[in-house]
Amino acid sequence: MAVLAALALLAAALSGASEASARTISAPGTAGMARHSPGRINVDGLSSGARSWFLAPRAGRGVSVPRSARVAFGSNVDAADPNEDLAAGQSETAIAAAGSTVLTGWNDATAALVLPTTERRASLTGLGLSTNGGRTFRDLVGLRNGNSDQQWSGDPSIVAVDPRTFLIASLYLPTNSPDCSIGQQARFQLAVEVLTLGSTGAASLGLPVISADGGDLCALVGPNPPLDLAMLDKEWLSYDTTTRTLAMSYTRFFFGFGGQSGAGQIEMVRAQLPADPRALTAANWSAPITVWPEEFNTLNTGAYVSVAANGDAYLSWERNIQSNATNGNPFVYIHAARVRARDVFPAVGGSAAPRVVSLGQRNSDGAGGVKSLDTVVITGYSRGVGQDFPRIAVDEPKRKVIIVWNDASTHPLGDIWMRVLPLSLSIDAPIRRVNDDNSFALHFLPAVSIRGDGTVTTSWYDRRRAGPNSSRTNYYGESRTTAQANAPDFRITTGSTDWMNTSSYLNPNFGDYTDSASTATRTYFAWSDARIGVPQPFVDSR
Repeated sequence: MAVLAALALLAAALSGASEASARTISAPGTAGMARHSPGRINVDGLSSGARSWFLAPRAGRGVSVPRSARVAFGSNVDAADPNEDLAAGQSETAIAAAGSTVLTGWNDATAALVLPTTERRASLTGLGLSTNGGRTFRDLVGLRNGNSDQQWSGDPSIVAVDPRTFLIASLYLPTNSPDCSIGQQARFQLAVEVLTLGSTGAASLGLPVISADGGDLCALVGPNPPLDLAMLDKEWLSYDTTTRTLAMSYTRFFFGFGGQSGAGQIEMVRAQLPADPRALTAANWSAPITVWPEEFNTLNTGAYVSVAANGDAYLSWERNIQSNATNGNPFVYIHAARVRARDVFPAVGGSAAPRVVSLGQRNSDGAGGVKSLDTVVITGYSRGVGQDFPRIAVDEPKRKVIIVWNDASTHPLGDIWMRVLPLSLSIDAPIRRVNDDNSFALHFLPAVSIRGDGTVTTSWYDRRRAGPNSSRTNYYGESRTTAQANAPDFRITTGSTDWMNTSSYLNPNFGDYTDSASTATRTYFAWSDARIGVPQPFVDSR
């Protein structure tokens, strides 16, 4: 009953917000539960994991895990076991690799049907492990959770520490039926979990290590709701082996109790990884660093981070996404920032000294504003419209920062773009198109990673084979030894997915991002593929 009162208070306290931004959402789960309200947060701009907290059902019971089964189409290998799934929808992939060990993660719709949240299947973050270079995978089901008032809520990001140690980051949010009795808390958090491999290849998971916090839902029961209550969303993790620096970027969406706009604040936290990664605790993580403060009517989100060998953190994100359709400025801007290893503020790229990566893009507004895919309805994409979230990677061998994104500057359904910047983030090098076709077909959701020799590998969803008026989708890539010189595109998928004829319990059905990871001279790719009729997390390499 305490949580019912808290949710009712949340809806009532936010009733002064505008109708569009404060629309209430029928709460999932228990019949008669009070309704969640996102307050000033634009739910449509949230990730799949965060949206599920407002929208998706939470019911069911724990079940046993069946034996794994391998699904592959040539060299394209399903990292999950579809026989283990209780609901259709395993997408939004992340991947990391060290040597021949590969760990991939995804959003798993099965979690929407399972209680209690301490069940491994109640983890919206699924995991697949390969110890033979991605030829076969074991479905590890999900992350561990010992707190029945919290739930792993998807949007995974993974880094490799070494071939036997990986860190998985994810949303860690209140369950929809937390115990808010005296002393109990249910918090909006981001967390990481450490996975270690034994000498026989057996995988062992720790428990959640809290990295960042947005406040206690249960505090709404009291007479003074917290003014800084916030949903933390779209986290991304990066790790530097030289300095053992971990960095996590994310967006803080305030509910608006303190008069905030809820339009998204770009933040980052850091930690020094202990010699034994299993000793990592919440105390190792820094206080949040504000990279870009929230604005009144301009939405900032989609931040990604990459750590250089000296511990400096580089971030890139999308500014004015979705708000470009309402505030009279129809363009979006790709931004970047640098936070030096010991600083608690951006050295460049903060609001006092912006770095607009898209400055000078063809057909832009002159200030770096570009035409976005967030006003393009993508056929077969269940979210409807797209986005232009940039991906960033430090090319340590070449001492450069690589930023890739999609936008509609030259074709309505987008192209993949790249800008190579010096470590100072000076905006001087030209913007180059990555995809080598002029098909007018969709190019969407790029990922980028750097091989040991400095080769830049980019990958993305692509519809050139079927044409711009088709929903049939492939995954393509490009590897360039010199960042300034284009290389031929190559097809990664051995067959296409028709997203108009795919069943999925997740929204968006093929996710907000894809991913790649490079180790030495090999790159591993992870994307959502629905050739079996439902989305599954597939992996290939070259």
